[in-house]
Order: sequence, then structure tokens, then C-alpha cells
Amino acid sequence: MYDTNMIDNLAELLRKAAARTRGRGLRISLPWLIGVVDGDAKLAQHILRRAGFSPDPATWSTGRGAAKLEDFSYPTALADKLTDVLREFALK
Repeated sequence: MYDTNMIDNLAELLRKAAARTRGRGLRISLPWLIGVVDGDAKLAQHILRRAGFSPDPATWSTGRGAAKLEDFSYPTALADKLTDVLREFALK
């Protein structure tokens, strides 16, 4: 089972990215997030659901899903933040 606090912390980072779209909504590629969380597809889906995203075939979106992640965030920097949270919880 996954640590609830870890999922909450990871989801919060995605919610903050979505909030920057100012209501346009945000799409995140599931394969991208799976890669960020070391290939764990179930963890990626838990994080997206907790962040309020809904599934599409290859992307998950929130709101109207009009914006891509790279339109409002630097995906590499976000990936680094997500990885930092994963490492922090791995050390506990």
C-alpha cells in the first residue's frame, strides 16, 4: 500500500500546476508521470486522482483540460520536485 501523506504531497504539486492555468484546465501525460515515479503506474494513477484529474486514454486532465503541462510549468522542474518528495518518503 502507498503512503497517504506521500500521495497527498505529490498531488499537491500537480494541483498547484493546475491552478496556474486559471480555469483553463490542465492535461498531464500518464506515461510522463509514470516515468517520474519510477515506472509505478498505480502510484501515478493514485496521484492524479488525488489531485483531481480525470482519465483519458493517454492523458489525465482537470477542468476543461485545455492546457498542456509545458504551457504553465517546466515539466523537468516539476519532475524534480516530485522525485524529491518520493525520495523524502523513501527515507522514512
